Amino acid sequence: MNKTSTAILAAALALAIVPAKASGQTETDPLLAGIDEAAERAAILELIDRAFDAVASDDPDHWRPLLSDQARELSFRLDKEGALVMRESATADMFEQMQPGGEPRYIERWTGAPTVQIRGPIANVWGPYDFWIDGAFSHCGVDTVHLAKIDGAWKIAHWMWTVERQGCVTAGDPAPK
Repeated sequence: MNKTSTAILAAALALAIVPAKASGQTETDPLLAGIDEAAERAAILELIDRAFDAVASDDPDHWRPLLSDQARELSFRLDKEGALVMRESATADMFEQMQPGGEPRYIERWTGAPTVQIRGPIANVWGPYDFWIDGAFSHCGVDTVHLAKIDGAWKIAHWMWTVERQGCVTAGDPAPK
């Protein structure tokens, strides 16, 4: 893994474990003033549910309203030799590979309760997921989604995930929607 990949991975891991409210902060903190954390959490999780629906649709038009203009994706997986491989792309690249229409081929869903961290206009969602293709289990992993509140609406700024094929806990065979 090169230095840039290591730095990105280290930053992602640090974000996943930093508490949303640092020690010593109070509710009078300007970034927290007037925030209904329960309502924000619900809005964020609803956005992620819509993103999982967009995965199933394989349709760029379902993704566009959910993403910031410069959204990026980053995945980590082991290759056949066991080396860690990082794949990074802009959402425009992802859109070019999509094939909307037809039956949903992909299902992604949480396999446990995700952790949501909110600090004013930024948030992070972290949790285990499973992924199915054409009704067959493909892999599991952990998603971490970084969000920004832009013009009053939460948008996905960056989505990272691991692709794991061993030790997976699934939520069971998915029922078609």
